[in-house]
Amino acid sequence: MRKIISKKGCVTICILMVLAGLAAWHLLFRPDPPDTRFNGAYRLDDDRLVFVVPREGEVLRYRLMNGQSGALWPVGEAGYESGPGWSGREPVELRVSFDPRSDDGPPEGLRWQPSDGPEQRASRIDLPEVFSSIPAGELLLRCKLVLPLGEPPHPAVILVHGSGKDSAVDTYYMAYLFAAHGIATLVYDKRGTGGSTGTYNQNFHLLSDDTVAAVGWLRNRPEIDPHRIHLAGYSQGGWIAPLAAIKTPGIRSLLINYGPMVPITEEDRWGYRYALQENGFGEDALAEADRVNEILGAIADHGEDRWDELADAIDEVEDQPWFEAVAGSDSMLGYVAGSKMPLWVARLYFAWMTRGDEVFADRLYDPVPTVSELEVPSLWIFGGEDSSVPSADSIEILEEIRLTGRPVEIEVFPDAEHGILLFEGHGSSDRVYLGYAPGYLDLQVEWLRSQSDLVMAPD
Repeated sequence: MRKIISKKGCVTICILMVLAGLAAWHLLFRPDPPDTRFNGAYRLDDDRLVFVVPREGEVLRYRLMNGQSGALWPVGEAGYESGPGWSGREPVELRVSFDPRSDDGPPEGLRWQPSDGPEQRASRIDLPEVFSSIPAGELLLRCKLVLPLGEPPHPAVILVHGSGKDSAVDTYYMAYLFAAHGIATLVYDKRGTGGSTGTYNQNFHLLSDDTVAAVGWLRNRPEIDPHRIHLAGYSQGGWIAPLAAIKTPGIRSLLINYGPMVPITEEDRWGYRYALQENGFGEDALAEADRVNEILGAIADHGEDRWDELADAIDEVEDQPWFEAVAGSDSMLGYVAGSKMPLWVARLYFAWMTRGDEVFADRLYDPVPTVSELEVPSLWIFGGEDSSVPSADSIEILEEIRLTGRPVEIEVFPDAEHGILLFEGHGSSDRVYLGYAPGYLDLQVEWLRSQSDLVMAPD
């Protein structure tokens, strides 16, 4: 039976033990800092663009405009190799080596040697980069402004990122993608991540305030046309960017990538709904899953003390096939079903995460009233096989908003997952990712250029 301890002294001791364990784990297993030495956009001899940023630690990732992408595994000081698909290393299909640097600056180029074609060289596009900090209330948000070639003032886009904790300044490729196509790009580490101060959270109202601060900072840059500033939201940024656009006038357009049009609670529910559908379960299993999820929601969203009831409910269903099917799905229920953590430890962790007066996550925030109020043009891009976001539900809502006369456009890549990634395999847990859907990177660029009144492609 998964029962919950309640004596105050034991709880205090256990909290200290859990926190000590988390601290030790962080010190022993914290990831290596990303290797940003080779960040940038490169142009191959055949005129294709290659964008390079870190994946994690010393491992890099490359991306091409056609959607091809792969991990670059280090071999020596400036050599890398890449295998098939999104993360493969063997068999080696590509070798990349960066030119040695004569000083502390970035490399001038790279050598590109695919296994099935001739070697090419690529020159690094010398896109100016400005590193700074954005004041946001009492916080300082580390940022990077990547400028296009040519004479200012430039149109610009601010990247509004998802729920991850990695440094966006160090790891986001879109800054180079857009700048290489004539759009200045501001990327910042959100609060509590990378080089920014503050505490990490998923509070959309606070995070949108930070985006508003970024807009104000960007408008005062002499290189930027203040009348052509866009917001590009990715995943969770699809909640945040529209909120920021409502709070600050003059945003030129919104580019929303795989962002939900439902509250977190419904996005969370989609995670196990999708898993049940993929595994052939029907309405009876969904009703059972909803019953357990209702208890989880009462605890997480309304502060109800129903932990013992949750323990009993899990005891009742943990041997049922549907419970195994939802384990690991992108949902609270999926986490509970797949976790080996005792429930009392989860309770302590939840108490620690929700301490204080600041709301950690706006799980009940409904984006519909906000998006319904927007008058700026917006493009919403979805994957038809998204296991994290209910694309069909979101599209239906957006279609209703469009019928009211709002300038909403929708594009769907029917075979793509979250991130607009193509994959092989059946269930979401068995998927092997291949790369971006062809046309996805071009679509983003074309939208921002058209909304900026840029017609001809830059040299």
